[in-house]
Amino acid sequence: MINKLRWNFHFSTIITGLPQASLWNFNFTIKQLLRNYTGSYAKRMEQTMQLDIISVNQKLRNFSAVERIQWAVDNFGMDAILLSSMQKTASVLMHYFYSLGLENYILFIDTGYHFAETLQLRDEFITRYKLNMVTLYPDLTIEQQEKLYGKKLYQYIDGQKECCRLRKEAPYLSYMKNNGLMLSMVGLRQTEGGKRSKLEPLLRDPRIEGYALHPLFDWSDEQIESYLLENDIPIHPLHNKNYPSIGCECCTTPVRPGENPRAGRWRHLNESSDNVPKYCNINFSDGSGI
Repeated sequence: MINKLRWNFHFSTIITGLPQASLWNFNFTIKQLLRNYTGSYAKRMEQTMQLDIISVNQKLRNFSAVERIQWAVDNFGMDAILLSSMQKTASVLMHYFYSLGLENYILFIDTGYHFAETLQLRDEFITRYKLNMVTLYPDLTIEQQEKLYGKKLYQYIDGQKECCRLRKEAPYLSYMKNNGLMLSMVGLRQTEGGKRSKLEPLLRDPRIEGYALHPLFDWSDEQIESYLLENDIPIHPLHNKNYPSIGCECCTTPVRPGENPRAGRWRHLNESSDNVPKYCNINFSDGSGI
């Protein structure tokens, strides 16, 4: 019951009449008390921060995707989350969370630039599978950001990285750090090529003083399609309209026959400069901070 209270109730909506600062301290104190109640949190923190990445990866390589997810929950408890992009691999992982009955948070970042279909798919997963989805937002609205910088950052080579940082990476890292979350599961795979071709199951992410886990790192496109079909899982409708990789609407276009699956990302920049962006850098394994 204590564990249920810890994760399913937002005390700020229950306790009223307190100043905001006091309310925040109350929430923080309750969270710490509930962690201490389990008696294992401090010990688990110490153990997880001392993981031998090489030996753990040797073990995880032989695990199935569901076993990797279970390993994360067994070792990190509720401090393990899923970061969802609402693409096919995210659909697979969200369904695994549902199948395993996990109450761990699933984070979705609403950049303000998403396709309407992306937000609709998020809502469909929440409704159909009753997932513990948390939507994060940037500190600045689109209008505030454009006023501050005097331009649409995503339209420029020297602004794209900052736009992705402000609207994706910053809200994600802020939430992870402020809530003491230590492991993020993402749907990256080796078959995507580029920097991801050498992907390992587990990666230490110093930005959060924790880890990134890739449960599907060794899955093929065929495995993804088969799992989605067999389990009747909803997918982003734009995947059926020549959008194999989907990000913000302003930076994503359909892919032409014979092109790389990621060719539609930042096409407006790729066709005007040799210094082209490849990733948004929310994933540390894509080169953020390396």
